[in-house]
Amino acid sequence: MAIKIIQVLTAEDSSPLAKEFHIPTRDGVTLATDVYLPPNLDGPKLSAIFVRTPYDKSSDYTSLKHEAKYYMSRGYAFISQDVRGKHRSTGETLPYTYDVNDAYDTVEWITQQPWSNGRVGVTGVSYYGFTAWAAVASGHPAIKAAVPQATSVDMGARHVASRWQQDVPSLSSVNDLLQIWTNNNGYLAAIDWAADTAQNVVGKAGDVLGKNISATKMLGERIYHQGWFNPYGDRHPYHTTNIPILHWQNWYDPGLAPAGMRDWRHFRSLANRNLHYLRANSADHAAFLLENVGDSSKIAYMNEDARERRISDECGEVADFFDEFVNEIRPQVPRVRARWHLGHVGWQSSTEYPPPCHPVKFTLSSTKSDIGYQMLMNEEITNLATTLSWVHDPNSPVPTSFDVEALWYLLAAYPDEREMANRDDVLTFRTEPFAENFDFCGQPTLQLDLDFLGPSTHLFAKLQDVYPDGTTHPISFGRAVIDKRMGPEVLLLLDDNAYRVQRGHRLQLQIQSSDFPIFIVHPGTEENPWIASKKEKSEHRIRIGGVGGASLSLPRIEV
Repeated sequence: MAIKIIQVLTAEDSSPLAKEFHIPTRDGVTLATDVYLPPNLDGPKLSAIFVRTPYDKSSDYTSLKHEAKYYMSRGYAFISQDVRGKHRSTGETLPYTYDVNDAYDTVEWITQQPWSNGRVGVTGVSYYGFTAWAAVASGHPAIKAAVPQATSVDMGARHVASRWQQDVPSLSSVNDLLQIWTNNNGYLAAIDWAADTAQNVVGKAGDVLGKNISATKMLGERIYHQGWFNPYGDRHPYHTTNIPILHWQNWYDPGLAPAGMRDWRHFRSLANRNLHYLRANSADHAAFLLENVGDSSKIAYMNEDARERRISDECGEVADFFDEFVNEIRPQVPRVRARWHLGHVGWQSSTEYPPPCHPVKFTLSSTKSDIGYQMLMNEEITNLATTLSWVHDPNSPVPTSFDVEALWYLLAAYPDEREMANRDDVLTFRTEPFAENFDFCGQPTLQLDLDFLGPSTHLFAKLQDVYPDGTTHPISFGRAVIDKRMGPEVLLLLDDNAYRVQRGHRLQLQIQSSDFPIFIVHPGTEENPWIASKKEKSEHRIRIGGVGGASLSLPRIEV
């Protein structure tokens, strides 16, 4: 069976601390909205913190009803809303399309309430981080600052549109569409992407869950063209943002952090760059911390004490940002521009991110170590160039080391990837054990010359930490569509991280051409991978050694 329902996620009971309103929009849809007000309203009018979510405003999963208590204690009104077409809100269940206007209409309603001082801060995580960007894009003058968390401005570009000639198509995105955006309910479902083509799986999901407008459009009209998906109209945040933003990312969030860090770099390139701040943690998408790996009692969704600690820490940072930029309360100590966590060490700060670094080059070698792996050497290889190869078989792709759902809680799952080194379709390069700690911060860079059959291919790279006992955990990922017409030279930027490779550990680099089922498999032909009717094996070769041989560069820092 391609799809099986595990749990139907219906709306949970509202908090007794909230009063629910059904706010009308300009086109007649009503949006279910909880308003939390501090108990003593005899003082000045209130600023509001506003969140819009598709995951049920009243659920323990979002924890918004628990966060509300904290924000009220800090003197804010807290407003949470089910987005259009989800849970208690009416309208079409369709992501991205209506969020800019719906945010504007709700903020306008907020400012008209007797308790409102006309000042609003917007925040949220994942899709409701996107809705924070949509609120910013709405241009409502009451919105004074935003904290979009674990998200990106162009989240929808991969989620509901596939530019398969530019980006490696994501099956995990379609997985989310089916579970979240079919109707007012949510679904936890087991979806077997190996059972059939993606289009047929979506068709069968319609029989089980009901027709999904977004998934049907994505695997219908949108896979035949390469147009960029823009839910903002002429108000894309890249060009219209004029309020302070705290960019909040987590290193171990390969689904959204890469695009979120691209946002950060874009905004820091603009004239109003000083409106933007960064907070990046050694955590996964669900905010589970690297330092808590192996301790399930620290998972906030499973443990009430862990949830309260997370709320105190994380909502405290959000409230501090809004105190400064919504309520204009200047802190005693000026805010640092970039605050980022160095894995296995702790929090660092800098006037810019990435901080100053010294690039260290590791050369990919054809020489094997005494334990049978290709060497990753911290020195130039001057011998004659040779090649190493692997064969991509689209009928037997390299499997992802974790299931599709674990993409969003990568550190809670924290896969041991040691077995991947035994595959013939994965090239593995490994350093000797480090004699001292090695700290880096930024994007690892892979440079190589790549030759392959066919007009295009997918290239995946993975940087890993190999512990003394052989346990192998991911540090950073990279992925790209490689077009042969662009020539053999490839420069692949891996995802940002700040990490300490500890003394006695090894760095490992793996190169491959598939990562299924997180990403759809390249057919090995020139066909669109979503609808390819023919699949062919393809040999891939990289040049090792000599002048310009393959290398990995890491931005080393001193702490």
